[in-house]
Amino acid sequence: MLSNKTRGLNNIANSTALNNDSSELCLPSWILNAVNVQSVYISDTVITVVSIPFALFAVVANLAVLVIIIRSPSLHRPVNVMLCSLAASDCLTGLVLQPVYIAWRFLLHHFQDTCKLVHLYQASKSVPFMLIGCTFVNLSIMSVERLYAVSKPLAYSAKITLQGMVKIVISAWVIWFIYIILLETAVPEVLYQALESITMISMMIIPIGGHVLTFQAIRSNNKKILDATHNSQQAILFKREKKAFADMALYTVATLLSILPILLLLNVEKSIVSGHILFPWASVFAQLISSLNPVVQIKKNAALRQALKFAM
Repeated sequence: MLSNKTRGLNNIANSTALNNDSSELCLPSWILNAVNVQSVYISDTVITVVSIPFALFAVVANLAVLVIIIRSPSLHRPVNVMLCSLAASDCLTGLVLQPVYIAWRFLLHHFQDTCKLVHLYQASKSVPFMLIGCTFVNLSIMSVERLYAVSKPLAYSAKITLQGMVKIVISAWVIWFIYIILLETAVPEVLYQALESITMISMMIIPIGGHVLTFQAIRSNNKKILDATHNSQQAILFKREKKAFADMALYTVATLLSILPILLLLNVEKSIVSGHILFPWASVFAQLISSLNPVVQIKKNAALRQALKFAM
């Protein structure tokens, strides 16, 4: 007969095995392999400490940009509607995306039953796709808007209104969120990954292509507009829209560079180092761009900077 001590040890072992089996049904095994790994725990703790102040700054700084543009009539230009839309996306990154990701990485090490973290794990995947995708929707619209502005500055000034741009941006946000809801709820698992990849590739190609075409239009129009009509309204508008394009192109390049490490690591086999140390830090790096963008916009945009000084 087994002693009470032996029975107790067997019960504990059986219970642990059941918990492990249950967890494996809830979360992928490569995630469970990182639980109780000291290097991963230290890395995730540092991520939490670093991300919290940057998340707060992203919310405050981008909210400040939104309020300043909305409350300053001198900034009510179609191009600044795009700045507001990008600031709103970055603000949501600090308000939603970063807290969700911080919570996921931190709580992974503090729940014995990891099945309780399933919804948080799913959110840590779908929320970044939704908000980063929203940023790229804005970049796509912006690339087309800038192409039209520098190609035909007079026509752009006459036809593109503040109200019209607001309608375009709001419609784009609504359509994107409806698409995400349908993708998360109605698309079969076998098609989800393919559609997600196609969507992200398309949203990167559009702004890159739009910016290349805009750069070519600027080179083509530099002599045609500036040399032929040096003091005309068309030349003045062209210079202004060209400057706005340079600022927006900087934003696009910074955003693309910020997600490049993520794209590279997605094609690497999941391991403790690649999946739980390098990838989380790559994600944090991509999220930190939302804190940097408002600082760059204020520094590069003299009118925005002047309005901020006046508000203070």
